[in-house]
Order: sequence, then structure tokens, then C-alpha cells
Amino acid sequence: MKRVFKISIIVIVILIVLAIGLNIFIKAYLSKDKLKMIILPKAEALTGRKVTLQEIQVSLFKGIVAKELSIKERDAKRDFLKIREFVLSYRLLPLLKKELVLSKVTIGSPSLTILRERGGVYNFSDMMKRRPEGPPAPSPPKGQGLPISVVADKFFIRDARVIWMDEERKFPDFTVAFDAEFKGAIEKDGTPRLEFGRFLLKEMKANLKDMVIKASGKIEIDSKAIRADLEALIGEDSLRLSTTVKDYLSTPDVIANFHAKTLDLERFLALGSEKKATESEPKRREISKKVGEEGEAERLESDPFKKLKARGQVLVDVGKYQDYTFKDFRMNYQYAKGVMKIEPFDIKFSGRNSFNTDGSMNGNLQFVGQEVSTIQRTLRGKAVANLGKGVIKKSKIFDAISLLTGIGELKNPGFDQGLFHFDIREEKVYLDGFLKSGLFKISPRGWVNFEKILELPTELKISPSLTKGLRKKFASIEFLEDEQGWKTIPLKIKGTVDEPKVSLDEGALVKQIGPIFKRGLERFLERQGSEERKSSKKKEKIILEDLLK
Repeated sequence: MKRVFKISIIVIVILIVLAIGLNIFIKAYLSKDKLKMIILPKAEALTGRKVTLQEIQVSLFKGIVAKELSIKERDAKRDFLKIREFVLSYRLLPLLKKELVLSKVTIGSPSLTILRERGGVYNFSDMMKRRPEGPPAPSPPKGQGLPISVVADKFFIRDARVIWMDEERKFPDFTVAFDAEFKGAIEKDGTPRLEFGRFLLKEMKANLKDMVIKASGKIEIDSKAIRADLEALIGEDSLRLSTTVKDYLSTPDVIANFHAKTLDLERFLALGSEKKATESEPKRREISKKVGEEGEAERLESDPFKKLKARGQVLVDVGKYQDYTFKDFRMNYQYAKGVMKIEPFDIKFSGRNSFNTDGSMNGNLQFVGQEVSTIQRTLRGKAVANLGKGVIKKSKIFDAISLLTGIGELKNPGFDQGLFHFDIREEKVYLDGFLKSGLFKISPRGWVNFEKILELPTELKISPSLTKGLRKKFASIEFLEDEQGWKTIPLKIKGTVDEPKVSLDEGALVKQIGPIFKRGLERFLERQGSEERKSSKKKEKIILEDLLK
């Protein structure tokens, strides 16, 4: 037992002596001055900026530790990049052969400030364009160099912080705090190869249009795919994005699912909207109309999004848009070759102001491109909306109908049921449907375009109780009437949604009443003689003319 104890003591002493000896050797070989002579001149030659290093230490177990390393701005005063601690871990045995083989690089508390200056120039643009000028930086004396045979295969970033600022305010300022780690290698030809990477996004914070946006989560990367699971807070709305991107270096194939517990859609859409100069809008619209489907396909040949494929699902539990509340929104989408397909989508909605009702809608959509003008021109789709019991208030269309007919009940009409079919094509929304109650039924069939221009031939049926309220000029017209006494009034609705023009559709009235009136006359004329027949035909002509007037 005593012998074993003595042997253990001897081994420990040997290890201590060996460690001390190696430490002395390493510090002699990797001196502070020698390291600074290599690092600082090369860094300044590469960046064209002043580079400072407060302290550098060499340790047997910790490796090479550089503290307070900073790359200055062009004014040589402010910090562009500042690193609190920079650690190079090396392998010991190669060092005995005077070869520095790095096994791990750790960057502690880096802080990077990116500034977009006026004119779209960035505070790092000069470094990106820089080429070595003048004589090369002095090399260390012969025999004192540090040949690096292998670059580190592990790379860690701890407590990183990135600050983005824009002097022109075209883009929002934001900050990002994260940790990261990578594992890879450098090929013989100098090409980097990534085996694995992970970002832990602690917080991304931005102020956009008086709204605070925060995001956090994790992103993992390997040679074949990127996987992300992020949570965001936009104002008071909570959102989650789960996505996988395969073949991200060649033909990206994306699966992205979006889930929001609550969503203010109007504010959300406003985040990405930026109105362009009005003076260029007419010209843009004119060009947009001239470009056909072939032109769009040709444009997509050079579109970077052409190779992108994406699919997934969008879910919103409860949302708001203006006066409407929607819930249980479900949408499946697929994007390929520049074409976005949404099929199906389902939504339940309710309105509690001007359009007070509950309902649901489902359908499909398809469009090409990313710009609003292109989307409008190529938008196609169909949808069906079912409406429950409700009331329409402050509608300019129903105000105009009420004013024309003289029926006050049509100004803010209540209805029991509604059904509408929508067909979106040719930059118009074609609709065919009805609203009905125990007093009336209105059935528009026409279109509305994206400029809110209307072309809606409409059939209005009113009950006997509403017939009494018709204006005199309407009461004198023999409208089509069914067995229950309901009258059918054909209307034309034109103008715009904001300024509709409602009038009697005389052409439809003739088509509606003419055949019935003519058949009645024919049956009457069959009982008359030939002379009376001639007279009756003259009366028929006069009556029809009076009817048109």
C-alpha cells in the first residue's frame, strides 16, 4: 500500500513538473509581442482600420486569450466591432513541433454596430471594397513565425450584440442579442465547410411605426437544411413561426407554418406597406396593364424566387380587421415557379358596426409575383360566403336604394340570411348572391374592381308591406309581381363604393314585363275580330311606350 502511495506521489510530481515545463515553453514560443506582431498589422492591412488590442495572454490550459480587441470606425475613434474576449484553444502535441493547430475559437461578448449612412452607404462598405495597398505588413523574423496548419473546427460566440441604425430612416433600427456555435472545417482549397451551426436568438427588438416588435427562438443549420422555431411579439399579438429550409444553397425548399393566437391584421399589414410617390403611380399602372402573362413568365426566368419552393399552413385563432373580428382562420399555401396557390382557406367572421352579422367564408386563391400591381393583375380565385342574421348600417348603397325607391326600411335593413359567390379574375371581383328577410330580397350580380368601381345589375324584391312605401313614380309602374304580392324592381348600381349611383334598370324592366304583357294581350286579341285586332295592336304599342316613359 505504501509503495502504491509513493508511486502516485512520484507521478503527480512528474506531471506538475511537465506542466510547468510546457507552460514555460509555450510562453517562450508564443510570446505576447510575437502574437501582437502577427495579429495587429495583418488585421489593419485587411480592414484598413485601426485595430487595438489591450492585452493578450498565453496559458497552457486556456490557450491564447486576447482581451478588448476592437476595430475602429473610419474616424479611428468610435468602435465598429468590439470583442471583450477572444480565445484560441490549441492542441498541445502539434505545438511541440512548432505548429499551431487550433481546436476551438471562442468569441466572448462581441458588439457590432452597423450604420446605413445617407446615400445607402454602410459603415463597412470601404472594408468590403478594400484591396491591399502599398508594401505588405512586416512579417515576423525568420524562425519566429507561427505556421497554422489547421483552422479551428469549432467556433463559439457568446453574448453577442448587433446594433442596426439607418440615418435616412428608410429601415427601422433594431438590436439583436444571441449566442451561436458552429462546427466545420476548411477544405484544402480554402473552401469553408459547415457541418453544424446553432443560433440561440435571445432577443431581437425593433421599433416599427410606433410598434415594438420582439422575437426570440433558435435556428439550427447543417449542410442540408436550416430549421427555425421562433416566437414573436408584435405589439400585443403573439405569433410563432416553425420552418425548415432544405437545399438552401441551391434550390430552397421551404416548409413554414405560422400560428398566431391573436392578430390585429390591419396593423400587421401596415408594417410592410410603404406608399410610393403618387406621381409615378399612373405610369406604373399603365406599364402594369401592358405586361401580359408571357411577359410575367419571361420576367420570372431571371427572378431569384423562381427556384424557391414553399408550402405550409397559416393559423390564426382570433384576429381583428377594422370593424370585423375573425377566428379559426386556416390557410394552406404552396409556392412554386413564382406562383402562389392558396387552397383552401376557411374563416369565420363577425361584424359589430356598419355590417353587423356573423358568417363564414371558404375558397381558393392564386397569384404571381411579389409586387402589389403584379398580384392584382394575376390574382385568380373563387370563394363562397355564408351570412347569418344581421343588420347593415351606414351603407351608401342602401342609402341610395332607399332614396330612389322611397322605402325607409331599406336604409338600415335587417336580414335573416345571405349567400354570395365570388369569382376573382381580370382584376375584378365578380359576385352573385343575395340577402333576404321577411320584407325584402336583394340579389346583386356584377363586379367590383380594385379601384372600388361598381357595375352591379341588381334585382330587388319587396313584400306587399313595403310596396306601400314606394314613391309615386314607382307605384305607377307595373312591376313583375308573384302570387304572394311581392314586386320585383330591377336596379342598376354604378359609380364607386364610396359614391354609388343607383337607378332603375329600364332595359331589364322591359325584358321582365314585356313578354308577360304581350302574352296577356295575345290571349285577349284571340277573342277579338280582325278589325278589333288592329286597334288593339295600336293600343299595345302606346301602352308599351307609356310604360317605358
